[in-house]
Amino acid sequence: MRILQQFPDKHSNFPTMLKRMAGVAVVGASALLAACQPVTLSGPGYSTNNNFNNQVNIAEPTGEVLGSGSVRVALLTPLTGEGVFGQTGTAIRNAAAMALQDYSSADLQVIVKDVGTGGAAASQQAGQALQEGAQLVIGPLQSNAVKQAGQVLKPAGVPMIAFTTDTGAAARGVYLINFTPENDVERIMSFAASRNKRSVAAILPQTPYGNVVEAALRQYAAHFGVRITTIERYKSGNAPDPFGLQAAAEQIGKVKNQIDSVFIPEAAAAAPATQLLAGQGIRSGDVMFLGSSQWDNPSLYSETMLRGAVFPAPPRSLRNLDGRTIGFDTFASRYASQFGQQPPRVASLAYDSVILAAALVAQSGERRFAHETLTDPQGFIGFGDGFFRFRSDGTSQRSLAVMEISQGSARIIDDAPMSAGGLPR
Repeated sequence: MRILQQFPDKHSNFPTMLKRMAGVAVVGASALLAACQPVTLSGPGYSTNNNFNNQVNIAEPTGEVLGSGSVRVALLTPLTGEGVFGQTGTAIRNAAAMALQDYSSADLQVIVKDVGTGGAAASQQAGQALQEGAQLVIGPLQSNAVKQAGQVLKPAGVPMIAFTTDTGAAARGVYLINFTPENDVERIMSFAASRNKRSVAAILPQTPYGNVVEAALRQYAAHFGVRITTIERYKSGNAPDPFGLQAAAEQIGKVKNQIDSVFIPEAAAAAPATQLLAGQGIRSGDVMFLGSSQWDNPSLYSETMLRGAVFPAPPRSLRNLDGRTIGFDTFASRYASQFGQQPPRVASLAYDSVILAAALVAQSGERRFAHETLTDPQGFIGFGDGFFRFRSDGTSQRSLAVMEISQGSARIIDDAPMSAGGLPR
């Protein structure tokens, strides 16, 4: 073990050293690890167009500035967004402040930029961040804002770690750290295949979400050797259309002898669909019901027809490689003690994004935010939500557990992997 740097830490629950051990770099106060061999370090930025080391007319930061380091990073967040968006924007800002408190020696300044709820504001603030010397942008939250900001940042060669779940916003230089429907489908189809499930029927909503899930299902079912017997669609708005679900159940009933699993990703459809399928002679003892991370809701756990059903979900509690407890529950407890309320899930992603930026500044020199550095295939372990890695197209692959519904609760039956080797292949 070679100790690279020591960080002061006022929280005894966090490791306090940046280490490299058997090819695994552990970043201290955040418990964020880069589980990788180091990339070749030379030159700035993810793009050859990046010239942030050569800027001569860098403006002074405007807005709130967190930290006092030499490397500037911008945080685009909807502080003045309406309702839940504004609350979420504030939580993202708070999580960034927490990260810098925990990583007190981080060589970062985080410039907080309010993007409201409009794409135009995101574009304007991204341009302002460039003028103020931001070498990386974290955020924004909504898909349209990410796309607008990306149009400004990509030509300048400044990368962005964004919070949207819309993979259509991803690109080289625009990296999505959030959980996506595609991650759900990849994990659950990999698990189904590992349990020798080879023929699936699907019941999907006629919504943009349903379209994304269908595309992912076709991709990953083929990848893992699972045959799609039928895909049935139903209308869904405030609630799934019961007549559409009935028709779907009847169609699946016609091929019930050809299937060993049924995929129902929309949580609102899970209970009524399985009840209707039972009327067609299809029950959990006959097939494996597969869900999505939308099912991570205790209201579903008491449904009799869902007993034995499985779904992917980010685990709320994890063990780090050094044995310490990490995960969203630990993050949320600390956040609540400081800010007086429970954080939204995206707040932990903001925390991990700031810690990742600080860690790369400490470890990777001028190539800290290079495309090759951010997309290292061995990935990173975040304090809030565990292992993840960015793909070269800007999408991410996140570590998910598989849960089984049983006796009014859900239990982990397949752990979330903590390294690249454990991810679906």
